[in-house]
Amino acid sequence: MEELKDIESLLPPGSNVSEIRYEGSDIVLYTDSKDFFLDNSETVRNLVSRLKKRIEVRPTAKLFKDPENAKEIIEENIPDEAGLEDTIFQPSLGKVILRVKRPSRLDNSEEIIKENSLWSPQFERVPAIDSKVVDKARELTVEDPEFRKKFLHDVGKKIRLDKSVGDQWVRISSLGGFRQVGRSCLLIQTEESNVLLDAGIDPSAESGSQENFPYLNAPELDLQDLDAVVLSHAHMDHVGMIPYLYKMGYDGPLYCTKPTRDLMIMQTLDYIGLAHSQNNSAPYDSSAIKEAVKRTITPDYGEVTDITPDMRLTLKNAGHIIGSALTHLHVGEGLHNILYTGDYNYDTTETLRQADTNFQRVETMITESTYGGREDKQTSREDANKQFLSKVKQTLSKGGKVIVPVFAVGRSQEVLALLADEMDRSYFDYNVYVDGMINDVNALYTAYPEYLSKKIQNKVNRKSSPFLKENIKPIGSHNERKEVYDDDACIILTTSGSITGGPIMSYLQQEASDPDNTLIFVGYQFAGSLGRKIQNGADKVEIDGDKLEVNLDTSTVSGFSAHSDRQQIINFTKNLRSTPNKVLTNHGEKKNCFSLASSLHKILNIDTSAPQNLEINRVN
Repeated sequence: MEELKDIESLLPPGSNVSEIRYEGSDIVLYTDSKDFFLDNSETVRNLVSRLKKRIEVRPTAKLFKDPENAKEIIEENIPDEAGLEDTIFQPSLGKVILRVKRPSRLDNSEEIIKENSLWSPQFERVPAIDSKVVDKARELTVEDPEFRKKFLHDVGKKIRLDKSVGDQWVRISSLGGFRQVGRSCLLIQTEESNVLLDAGIDPSAESGSQENFPYLNAPELDLQDLDAVVLSHAHMDHVGMIPYLYKMGYDGPLYCTKPTRDLMIMQTLDYIGLAHSQNNSAPYDSSAIKEAVKRTITPDYGEVTDITPDMRLTLKNAGHIIGSALTHLHVGEGLHNILYTGDYNYDTTETLRQADTNFQRVETMITESTYGGREDKQTSREDANKQFLSKVKQTLSKGGKVIVPVFAVGRSQEVLALLADEMDRSYFDYNVYVDGMINDVNALYTAYPEYLSKKIQNKVNRKSSPFLKENIKPIGSHNERKEVYDDDACIILTTSGSITGGPIMSYLQQEASDPDNTLIFVGYQFAGSLGRKIQNGADKVEIDGDKLEVNLDTSTVSGFSAHSDRQQIINFTKNLRSTPNKVLTNHGEKKNCFSLASSLHKILNIDTSAPQNLEINRVN
């Protein structure tokens, strides 16, 4: 706590700072002085320069106006076109959260509100699509600010414990997702710290079996000693077991981007609901999700954040789904640097920018190898678009239905963005039905356009969002599917992406026997999944005890993948600002992990390996 005492001694006379607290990696000064609250830039600049920490000044209850008066001031000073929808006061934090439809129309509202209400305003964009699921997720993010204030202060104290950082070891334990796709999980340890990266499920494994979950019972992992968890993105093979950690007693911070936090809530709640609908039990309930959200810290891309006494975290765009992040850990004072890619795409897509390569130092890289095999070359995005649209138009022209099994997060939005372009270019009057959680994810995409490609941002600014087309029709119940069945020619985007459950099963039962229909695969089909079997040519399948004939046309368009292919992974590694000394491959079938590791060794003349689950690698 010496650091806080140092700040107190450096404050100017009249600052009237009554409380100095940690807020995770940051420091917050609470002041009773109106003048200091409104004019503190020079003091903050000097403190930041000296301490190398982010510092914020907020008002105390003695200063800010009561919420009723403050709300009047806020409403008077936010333009109607900005569309204020909700005002959430958090007195213990000195903040007011303002949810608006169009933040770009605020002009100088923030400064005016701050000056006249003496609250610290924080703006959030309201989704352009109504979604009860997104509303529920956002409710959870603002619950219990008093708890959050104490929690973040305790995290800050732990980060700044006076521990020695010198010559020490760094090791990586493979707890899931190595030589396989699914249940991604790894543990990074030093003499001082224990940090878990991801904790997912294997969607293709039998529900409730050991193969469904990562090795959270490994002797190296003790939840009581765990300092932090970092989540790369919110696909279930990376996020599915995060709430379980909190159910089993972990009570520390979870680091991820804001979209990933919101998607985590949506995905895991959906996972519980799906398990119950199939008469299975999920390994946790909604209370565990709440515990995770209350402890989530959301750095922006590129923001350096202390997460333990000897580790600093930087998240950067991974180009995989909205909010997905490459995870960079700086260990010690220059001791070692680890880059965990999670899932990433080194290509610009319809909705996202390509993965970032700007890392000053990387000694060890852990890279996915989903498409790391020797024959894994994806179709270019331009050719994939043409191939997809050609198959779609061919099917629609003969009155058939196009069924596209997609992951609710990522692939759905890529396909919709392509179809929206087609709607903009020509007269396209076919209905595009979206079933499962897709429309809820679309709503979330509209809340975070800053995480999307420049192309989509420009469309949003021109009020031409690809997610708001009249042709796009969300399906919210079993009864509404009758409308889809009765439609002669249409497009159906539905979960799950690898046909392991969800609404896709109903559509196959209804439509698989009709040869005029087409099933288009645009994503990875997990080994053992029903999707993989159909992709490999199965002409009969079983769903809910019923044997179905698969007569519809099937097609695979690989260029829609949100993963890098083999050459893109090689290019990414070569183009990193700092070439790694060692590469570990994961998140791929066994042969792909070995093949990619071998090629990277030959091309870059560096140490590579393809660890197996429960293997430990010392990297320093």
